[in-house]
Amino acid sequence: MPLLSNPNAFADYPLDKAGFRRRDAQWLADALQHEASQLALMRNLQPFCNEEGTVWFAGAARDALCGSEALTIFLGVDTEGRPHFAAEMKRDPADSVIADMGAFEDMRAAAGRLPDREVAMLGCAKTLLEWHARHMFCANCGGASVIVDGGWKRECPACKAEHFPRVDPVVIMLPVLGDRCCVGRQARFPRGMFSALAGFVEPGESLEEACAREVLEEVGLVATNVRYHSTQPWPFPHSLMIGLFADVADGPFTLDPEEIDEAIWLTREEARGALTGGVTLADGRRIFVPPPMAIAHQLVKAWVQTG
Repeated sequence: MPLLSNPNAFADYPLDKAGFRRRDAQWLADALQHEASQLALMRNLQPFCNEEGTVWFAGAARDALCGSEALTIFLGVDTEGRPHFAAEMKRDPADSVIADMGAFEDMRAAAGRLPDREVAMLGCAKTLLEWHARHMFCANCGGASVIVDGGWKRECPACKAEHFPRVDPVVIMLPVLGDRCCVGRQARFPRGMFSALAGFVEPGESLEEACAREVLEEVGLVATNVRYHSTQPWPFPHSLMIGLFADVADGPFTLDPEEIDEAIWLTREEARGALTGGVTLADGRRIFVPPPMAIAHQLVKAWVQTG
């Protein structure tokens, strides 16, 4: 039975990750050289794209484009049997045959315009490549570790410890009180942007407890019920955003000054306007929420649609 479609960018991964096959180094080598293999290039964690989308190269071109030692990630196999990979390109693309074929594009910008399936694959590639760059040494003994399983694991030759890609769980929630929702802003946000609240799940916490703690810490509201909406892989650098609604008790805002500059209540009508280009509040300010690629947008949208 297929999974229900997820509304969030970077979700709905389209490939079979072939967990049993990728353990076989020879199978991976053959898959890279397969006549139908597809290779995406990344440089400084940015994907190589053109106006039409991701530029896919033959896997056999990896050595010529990036060098045989380039960090290469196995992404999976599509329904037509084509293996997909991503490789890190360190050389200047201006000196390469690809110079006129496209450009390396900021991942957030690419995610806003590329097809969903490509966004999911490229987000995964970015997450894995960044994890490898940050975890080159064994956390157990300090020795240099090596990449195995097509990039889905590292092993330490010295102490035999295994290291797996890191995923950080983050609760992101929209506090709700009757026909109003609470949104907040941080100093780093673009002027006028408000968003859902969010925070990392701490050891020993359930998701519900993490949600309640973050709402209390950030805006001083007491959560009385927590409801699940959806999740979003978020490759900045390697989080899993867990979208929730938090029913809260009435009360004044008490802000954490290190996290939240301001919190406001929005009616459904105001939230609807904030989703579609912005809305002018009673005090004359014009505010908006994050774009559709962000799960915060999807939380606000889902809440508006329930009214």
